[in-house]
Amino acid sequence: MKQPTTYYQAKKSKAKIQVHQGGSRSGKTYSICQVLIQLCFRNRCAGIVITIVRKTFPALRSSIMRDFIHILTEGGNYYEEHHNKSNATYNLFGNLIEFISTDQPQKLRGRKRDILYVNECNEITLEDWRQLLLRTTGRIFVDYNPSDEHHWIYEHILERDDVDFFQTTYLDNPFLEQSVIDEIER
Repeated sequence: MKQPTTYYQAKKSKAKIQVHQGGSRSGKTYSICQVLIQLCFRNRCAGIVITIVRKTFPALRSSIMRDFIHILTEGGNYYEEHHNKSNATYNLFGNLIEFISTDQPQKLRGRKRDILYVNECNEITLEDWRQLLLRTTGRIFVDYNPSDEHHWIYEHILERDDVDFFQTTYLDNPFLEQSVIDEIER
């Protein structure tokens, strides 16, 4: 089955930091979630901690958390008893997925993790990024829409030598309905 380009990029990259820049509907968020779920499946009971971050919790809940739960449900892997809605965590194959926002800075300090995924990274501050980076021992996934011409991402992430940078558009997502493609092209 064909997947969006981001899926293959995220799955194959061995870089410490992967940066996925893409326009609306390019499949970035959904694909990275799929890769993280597969990583948990391949590393059952490993106790991996994956933190998924966005600037505000309402934005996190209505976008990436919804996609994550949808993928689990579609794959027959969503179990209510594994989902701690109060703490915004999910126990997946013996690994912990936690959803946090940067609008409460105290959440960023002290939390350690193995893997980090920053969704819409251009929404967070450089200080938020630094706090998250310092507490991540493994790989980091970053995505954003290319809306800002000047942003700290370009100087403080893309200039590093341990980064893979990927660009995608809606044309890299084979699942878009024609009506969505027509609207984007308008």
